Amino acid sequence: MRVSSSKRNIVVRTIKTEDMPTIYEIERVSFKEPYPPAYLDYLASCASDTFLVVEGNSQVLGYVIATERTDYLGHIISIAVHPGHRRKGLGELLMKSIIDLLARKGISTIRLEVRRDNIVAQSLYEKFGFKLAYVIEDYYSDGEDALVFLKNL
Repeated sequence: MRVSSSKRNIVVRTIKTEDMPTIYEIERVSFKEPYPPAYLDYLASCASDTFLVVEGNSQVLGYVIATERTDYLGHIISIAVHPGHRRKGLGELLMKSIIDLLARKGISTIRLEVRRDNIVAQSLYEKFGFKLAYVIEDYYSDGEDALVFLKNL
């Protein structure tokens, strides 16, 4: 899957093995509890068609990872844009791309979790029609709650 934009030579495509060191770094600088490289490698191998990167001028700037949990349920596991490239519409491009991809695969509902204090991410999800479904208390190792959002396609 390729989505191109003439601005800054932006492309959304599926993950490649050589992208992984940059993915590890973006994950590390983006989250309080980053996923370990071994888990990201696992996702890149088992969900390679729903692990998308956004690149500009051949440099990986961000990514989104989703899985198909059932015939109808998709799960966005992670989305991140390198801090130096945020607020440029790349997160929105990744969200649009993964939602469109999951819809084409026949997914009817998408789920994701987000930290209660991550207001910026919550605003992005709400912009794409995700609705707060419920809260999982003490979800993260530091005791913070997770808000579970769902979107029906």
